Amino acid sequence: MDRLDRSARALRLALPETRDRIAQIVKETIRRSKAEDVYIRVIVSRGEGYPLLDPRAAPRPTLAVLLHEPDPPAATAATYKAKGAGLRLKTAGVRKVPPECLEPRVKSLNYLNHILARIEAIEAGFDEAILLDLRGFVAEAPGENIFVVKGGVLKTPRVHQVLDGITRRTVLDIAARTGIPADETDLTLYDLYTADEAFLTSSFNRVHPVAEADGRAIPAPGPITEKLRREILEMARTQGEPVD
Repeated sequence: MDRLDRSARALRLALPETRDRIAQIVKETIRRSKAEDVYIRVIVSRGEGYPLLDPRAAPRPTLAVLLHEPDPPAATAATYKAKGAGLRLKTAGVRKVPPECLEPRVKSLNYLNHILARIEAIEAGFDEAILLDLRGFVAEAPGENIFVVKGGVLKTPRVHQVLDGITRRTVLDIAARTGIPADETDLTLYDLYTADEAFLTSSFNRVHPVAEADGRAIPAPGPITEKLRREILEMARTQGEPVD
């Protein structure tokens, strides 16, 4: 809810309800669905209106709460379930939109270049793409943040170049709590190719090991990856607010 509020303010988009009220609506939606386990997406748009690129044509924002089955469609599910020991990544020709053009910390549905990068990777026979920023540094995967481990130190790209993912932030919090050294820093493809471990994080996939980047093998799953994955799964099982 905090990130939704921050993103809306950055985009000059008024939320139709307060953060607390939106949280209540999400929980009520889950209660009414009677679902045991769901994947939730909360979307705020500028609302109904005439199809012009003019926000004055859509003066009343709309809130949508989407509940999905926890397992994705078969093709996507097969990729991630079959690759539990590690994903194969390919560097895409498509680059990350720079912060001078669009602030990456804004969580929005503007994913066109990310989708093109993923298509490129899939058509080349890989599982997922790597996007570089305009400087040539590693940014993120189309829907995930990237971490590497080298010499026992956890490293991930700086937040001003990537989405500050909720799971990304949770992994850094776990690292601080459990004594794993961590650093937010610029990473090159060399850092990824020579990593002791690498993994992707997202709310959907949580912590998923990487076994290969552009044909270079990476040990997977590594001990720090496994530790963080266990911690995340335990948090998902035991923390949060009941909807009952």
